[in-house]
Amino acid sequence: MSEASFQCACVKWFDLQFPRLSFLLFAVPNGGYRNKREAKSLQRQGVRPGVSDLILLFPRGGYSCLCIELKIGKNGQSDEQKAWQRLAEAAGAKYVVCWTIHQFMKEVTTYLGIRE
Repeated sequence: MSEASFQCACVKWFDLQFPRLSFLLFAVPNGGYRNKREAKSLQRQGVRPGVSDLILLFPRGGYSCLCIELKIGKNGQSDEQKAWQRLAEAAGAKYVVCWTIHQFMKEVTTYLGIRE
């Protein structure tokens, strides 16, 4: 499974489970390979390195939002992602790294205060 298909599965599950919140979970397309010209243009538009893959813009449990970094295989967080995690947490966000769809489901339901 690619990280893109993993992310699609997570978003699809979320949209089906929480249709009223679906527009508050969004992707941050800051990854991928781009040519230098496009990368510079995106930087000028506000793309920031290290930002989490998904953000649930819904305050809960004393947090401002839930930032979700998705990983597959042996991929770990980059230094930029770790630095952004520290900034997001300092700003009041909850930040999680998910390696499976089941972990994603658990993190989201726990964050929203839903018991299984």
